[in-house]
Amino acid sequence: MAPKKTGTAFAVALSTAFPESPATATPKAAPQPQALGSPAGAAGGTPAKAARGGRPKKATAEPDAAGGAAERAACATPPPRKRGGGAGKAVAEEAQGAPEAATEPPLKRGKSSSGALKLPVPRSPTPRAQQPPEGSRVLRLLSINVAGLRPVLAGDKAAVLKATVEREAPDVLCLSEHKLKGEDVGAAEERLRELLPEYTAARWAVSTAKKGYSGVAVLLRGPAAGAGQAAPIADPAAVAAAATEGMGEGLDKDTIISQEGRLLTLELPELLIVAAYVPNSGMDLKRLAYRTDRGLESCWDRSLGEYVCRLREARGKPVVVMGDMNCAHRVQDIWNMHERPDFPEGLSAKPVDAQYTGLTALKKQSGLTPEERLSLSSLLERAGLVDTFRAVHPEASGVFSFFSQRTVQNRPLNRGLRLDYALASDALCAHLRDGAPPAAALPRVHDSFILDECEQVADHSAVGCWVLLPPAAPAAEAAGGPQASA
Repeated sequence: MAPKKTGTAFAVALSTAFPESPATATPKAAPQPQALGSPAGAAGGTPAKAARGGRPKKATAEPDAAGGAAERAACATPPPRKRGGGAGKAVAEEAQGAPEAATEPPLKRGKSSSGALKLPVPRSPTPRAQQPPEGSRVLRLLSINVAGLRPVLAGDKAAVLKATVEREAPDVLCLSEHKLKGEDVGAAEERLRELLPEYTAARWAVSTAKKGYSGVAVLLRGPAAGAGQAAPIADPAAVAAAATEGMGEGLDKDTIISQEGRLLTLELPELLIVAAYVPNSGMDLKRLAYRTDRGLESCWDRSLGEYVCRLREARGKPVVVMGDMNCAHRVQDIWNMHERPDFPEGLSAKPVDAQYTGLTALKKQSGLTPEERLSLSSLLERAGLVDTFRAVHPEASGVFSFFSQRTVQNRPLNRGLRLDYALASDALCAHLRDGAPPAAALPRVHDSFILDECEQVADHSAVGCWVLLPPAAPAAEAAGGPQASA
């Protein structure tokens, strides 16, 4: 049973509830607190702010990488949501995900209990990087938690998905939490090919432990006419066919990894891409210990970090992990923290446990617990991964990727969480560190972004990452073999 919440604590916790239902696990004691949230984090956590010459230059008067000022302006004001369930809705309904939103007239601003107007959480500007030099090879990656693909494809949100993909033109499109059963994949793939005809190959991971639950998929864009080996992905069908599910051999006993369809790995000549949907700790935190306690026989964060290390060592290539990590890492990534008087510098400098003063209900909220936030820091450090959005925008705050639909004003008031990430090996982000030279080896991260100002397909915003690739190798060298078991 979930801990009983009353008064303001209940309202705060409810507004940040998560949509996935949990499974059982053994609870654990919280780890020793440490500081978390400073923009100048250690390597593998939040990278330090880059030197002026090191990070990708930002567009000013020129059109940005999303396709020009007009298209960016079209994303600036997302449509208001239809009123969903209120505080009286059952917790079980929340665990299954919010219903589809619909358009209605904008709501009036409400007032807080003190009578003050509820103002939106301020959002930092996060300009997109300029287009890379003409002739550059760019791998465009995009990840979207669709919270159930069948209703998206059958309803009005199909047009939103199509518009998002056409605007961003990702070479790899990762869809998490598709919730498809095995027998539904064929029809969904056919509908996606009608909707997105340029995506010629796909690979699916489906939950076999529980039907209509979890699941990730990757869609690969076909090469442009005449691109040949210069295309970011010259043979999408071969890459999709060689993709692997799960975290390799030896983890069959962990049914969350082996049976819930949460991970797909693609191998390209230059790097590896892991599409991930990290398990939610649950409304009652039954999976919290499984997520974070590295002393247990099975632990997701430990297993994922070890898997990334094995991939990098076995294949000799950097790794990008994309998807819903189900954790808001730093104080800047949690809307409630913005209301604290010492936000962000003072709050970030405190030990994690001390960051919850006045917000103690959040310590029992899945995705926001001290254990999860500290464990994500440990995962980044141990696996040699960098949060690319934080590396490109080290000072950003109020930029979120998830807005609970249980409170209708969350999106208009920018009350969200940053749960979705593009994580990349240190080698892809060396040029983003302080004092790094302006030129860096390829491949390297060029841009990282969150489309929180665009209309959402579900309750998550798309997140993306662009990687500059080296010039195309001759055809014989470019053909990558099937991935070895990691």
